Amino acid sequence: MKKNLFKTIACLSVFSAGIFLSGCGTSRKAVIGSAAEAGGGIPLPASAEPTYSSSPASAAVSSALDNKDFYIEIERIVPKKMPPKETMDGYTISIKDNTLNCYLPYIGEVRYSFTNDNAIAIDAKNVPVNMKVTMNPPHKNCYAFIEFTFKSKYNSEIFYFMIDLYKNGTSYIKVESQYRDLITYTGRLEARPEPKQK
Repeated sequence: MKKNLFKTIACLSVFSAGIFLSGCGTSRKAVIGSAAEAGGGIPLPASAEPTYSSSPASAAVSSALDNKDFYIEIERIVPKKMPPKETMDGYTISIKDNTLNCYLPYIGEVRYSFTNDNAIAIDAKNVPVNMKVTMNPPHKNCYAFIEFTFKSKYNSEIFYFMIDLYKNGTSYIKVESQYRDLITYTGRLEARPEPKQK
């Protein structure tokens, strides 16, 4: 009981503007940077927003789109009301055969009483998704716009993923939910790791 209590306390930081939660887990490293650094929303730096290019897409991006096989390594976490956090902790988004796997830490304001602290993170394991891929979307400057939803296994929460994929593999991911503030992640499309031999 005490162990769970301390773990829960470690995941909670109370601010005058609301309660901010960071997804935690016993097997996950902490996000770089302290939640105490909060101090108003900071926009994503311009250098992190790739611009449209007339050059052809990289072979990795073309292959991913042709095969509907995406493996994105997360490099930065951008909460709505807190400074961006660099991360090198191995967080990924994997979509293959219309199946989603991801574990993404969440930092932001939540309007729901979670009974399980693992539910704070955006967690999906072998979840079927129906992806919609739009090439050269007119309302964006990315090469491909990928969107899908999935339901949390912990409650009735629905996550809406919006991925801007650029020709060089840079990825700009926004996640919305009816119970929490929007959060953004930036990362890069990478080659899928070979399965570990047993």
